[in-house]
Amino acid sequence: MHAVQRLGVGYHFEAEIEEALEKVHDMGEDLFTNFDGRGTDLYHAALRFRLLRQQGFPVSLDGFRKLKNSEGRFKEWLSRDEQGLLSLYEAAHIAFHGEDILDETLNFATKNLKSILLTNKNISNAVQRQIDFALFVPAWKCVPRSLARHSLDFYSDQGALLQNQKLLTFAKLDFNMVQSIHKQELRELSE
Repeated sequence: MHAVQRLGVGYHFEAEIEEALEKVHDMGEDLFTNFDGRGTDLYHAALRFRLLRQQGFPVSLDGFRKLKNSEGRFKEWLSRDEQGLLSLYEAAHIAFHGEDILDETLNFATKNLKSILLTNKNISNAVQRQIDFALFVPAWKCVPRSLARHSLDFYSDQGALLQNQKLLTFAKLDFNMVQSIHKQELRELSE
């Protein structure tokens, strides 16, 4: 679902996406249920939060409190989980006014992602590109076609990261078709 939306083809699967998210929401469990305090599922917990919140489902913020220690600071290991931190960063952008825990999470994630880019020489080029793009323009605030273009380039370069190569091919065809339609409309308007 995440890749489908990032690649710009989510509009073809709106009913299926809605149905899948309803099932996740109807489970009624804390999104951080499988979260064991060591980051084994931070990426997926934050992703589920973002996808549900993005589609307008009411989602509890209680799971975000599990990210803090007894002193109220974010747990140290969070800053070492690049993918989890990136997912957390994207999720924290979908905050409503007064949701201080998400504001704190966003500040924490931003600071640590920037630090990773400056100090961690062991991260892959793929992860570095993801972090750079997210810090430049978070997915939630990005123009969908621009996000699709970036994601197409990213997944094309890092094909192994996308499990379904047919989805990538479909997304490329769809992107080119929509771009062709936009060019035709622009041509007609300019005449």
